[in-house]
Amino acid sequence: MEAQPIYKDQNFMITKELFISGNARFSIPHLCSVRLVKTRRTIPYTLLVLELLLMIGGFGWDYRFHTLVGLLGIVGFVANALVYALVKPVHKLLLTFASGEKEVIGVTDYEYLEGLANAFSRSMVETRGRGLMIS
Repeated sequence: MEAQPIYKDQNFMITKELFISGNARFSIPHLCSVRLVKTRRTIPYTLLVLELLLMIGGFGWDYRFHTLVGLLGIVGFVANALVYALVKPVHKLLLTFASGEKEVIGVTDYEYLEGLANAFSRSMVETRGRGLMIS
């Protein structure tokens, strides 16, 4: 008889005894810590400075191909703005087991990871609580 799942979706299943991720199975009693890391978006300042220098150099001075250099700076600036706006940061859930093994789950949806972290915490508490009652 399979244990009742605390959490289950298309990627993971968490019971009081096991964490199942694809073909991998991890023992919940051996889970030591659950850490949720929220990642912020990063701005590539070096590229922004380079693009601004290209724009200033291209449109500020008069030399051969100066307009192409300025346009290159503008295209790079627009591309950076689009990457910043469209690419979401990947948040991580770090699981550490007693054997020293670490499992990292990375997803762009922070609320999903919070639900997963709460399910891990609940399974750890229920496993530890049951172990204390037996002793």
